[in-house]
Amino acid sequence: MKKEIPLLTSSDVELRVAQIYQTNQGTFAVLLVYKNARVDMRILDEVFGSMNWTRDHSTIDGRLFCTVSVWDEDKKEWISKQDVGVPSNSEATKGEASDAFKRACFNWGIGRELYTAPDILIKLNEEEFYLDKNGKPKCKAKFYVADMSYDKEQNKFTTFLVVDKNGAERFTVNKSSKNTDTMVTTPKASESFEVPFTGGNVCNQCHATIKSQKVVDYAVSKYGVPICYECQKKMNAA
Repeated sequence: MKKEIPLLTSSDVELRVAQIYQTNQGTFAVLLVYKNARVDMRILDEVFGSMNWTRDHSTIDGRLFCTVSVWDEDKKEWISKQDVGVPSNSEATKGEASDAFKRACFNWGIGRELYTAPDILIKLNEEEFYLDKNGKPKCKAKFYVADMSYDKEQNKFTTFLVVDKNGAERFTVNKSSKNTDTMVTTPKASESFEVPFTGGNVCNQCHATIKSQKVVDYAVSKYGVPICYECQKKMNAA
């Protein structure tokens, strides 16, 4: 069985605010790129056929796992790949099941290029955020991926364009050829601005919440960004 998993398109991914920083240069939002379970199901249907894959959930040591199995016509057997989920803040059980499924689909190669998505930093305009009752900034703006392209040979995005609701360019990665360096620009942000690490606990790889501060501290010291224990194991095993 040899099936090619297609790369995601800009319409397949969404953006969410992971953290907001207030500095003397302004208020900045760090955005994470993610896919939802509907995208995974569509691609599984398109590549393998809707009747040729299954999804099963099981609990192991109190944690919810998802197994995605695909029928291999050549071997006449089911091939399975499994991963664990993390509960969401709003709907814990549903979120955990969905997260486990999406992670299992990462193992099948669906959206795996998102592991190398650029670090997106956007300076917010005054009307794009507000302060809550505790004085902490909250983003009320929406941002979208307008265009993106991925180079499989180099394992990196060569185009990645983020726009706001008005279609204005707010962040871009552009590479005109393989012989030039990738250019990353963040409009309206100071060229000398560097995001400080302030104890954020969102995994830079799978975007899950990291509950252990020790794991965060270790990842930041070794990799420079927060990475959960499961993703660290995968990186070390690669």
